[in-house]
Amino acid sequence: MRLQYFARCLLVLCFFPGCAPKADKLLIGAKIYEHSGPFDPLFEQWNDLGINSGFCSQELIANREFMEQAKDHGISTFLIFPVFFNPEALALAPELAAIQQDGSVAAEEWVEFVCPSREDYRHQRVEKARQLVREYNPDGISIDFIRHFVYWEKVYPDRDPNSLPVSCFDSVCLDHFQTETGLVIPPSRSSVPEKAEWILDSHQEEWTTWRCDLITSMVKEIAEAVRKEKPEILVNIHLIPWSEEDFDGGRKRVAGQDIAALSEHADLLSPMTYAHMVKQSPEWVHGITEDLSSITTRPVIPSIQVGKAYLETEYDLEEFRKTVSEALKPPSGGVILWSWERLVAEPEKTELFRELMKER
Repeated sequence: MRLQYFARCLLVLCFFPGCAPKADKLLIGAKIYEHSGPFDPLFEQWNDLGINSGFCSQELIANREFMEQAKDHGISTFLIFPVFFNPEALALAPELAAIQQDGSVAAEEWVEFVCPSREDYRHQRVEKARQLVREYNPDGISIDFIRHFVYWEKVYPDRDPNSLPVSCFDSVCLDHFQTETGLVIPPSRSSVPEKAEWILDSHQEEWTTWRCDLITSMVKEIAEAVRKEKPEILVNIHLIPWSEEDFDGGRKRVAGQDIAALSEHADLLSPMTYAHMVKQSPEWVHGITEDLSSITTRPVIPSIQVGKAYLETEYDLEEFRKTVSEALKPPSGGVILWSWERLVAEPEKTELFRELMKER
């Protein structure tokens, strides 16, 4: 274990030498979901733009030519690995769905979540991560949708914290919660809303801690599995873009993401700070990075929005410039663009990003 730890430390130091990384050693990444090729021009363009890391779909990671060309061009590859968001699994087995406090299925528009207590499902995802690392040998794994259900992409600053969903209250979660905490839901509470009300009114702290442990333990299991396959692999975690105090402690209370606990199993942390999308200013990106960095010693690499999403309001060049600049302010460990497809769709932003990277 000690040798594995030092191997990962050496890789992290390649991006982050010392406690204060130099500008040319920051992780500059792009999320990329599909590319028909050829790949050589793609990576030449990345080299020109200063992009040194790709956060890639399983389809691209499985493409041998893509992986070989990335290596030849000095590009690190991270497999984006979704965990509890799984429409395909839910289509085959709807009974796996997480349940909200009102008894409804945890789903909103395209976002639908699996119950995080299902042991068979958890085991399958852990083994899938292990298999993908063994077969395709990425430099890192980027664990996505590792939280409880919440459609945070449409949660705006004025949202009432009490209106945010809390899950999962299906029978499996409720049985595990009682067994693992020693608490017993009164028999008079027969419906899901009644049980949820009793828990949230009388045992909110125990419930939040238990739910955070569900998420942290899943990260731990995935991290341990992939490190057995490749000791030096880097583990990144996608985080919702909320500070410790936002939405009445919603990061833990709603999403179940305990940053200090998660950091014990990760090498990097990446909040999805899509400022324009959630009606925040570019300066907010830096604020989230500072908030996380006050809790963890792991490098924090904010992921930022490139093109319009969900909102029709204009996301112009000046706002993009400010967002990139705020994302790269210390103590940031770099920036990840969401996404490559959106960047190349707007040549003006591509050129602006090149200029900003050359200025550093």
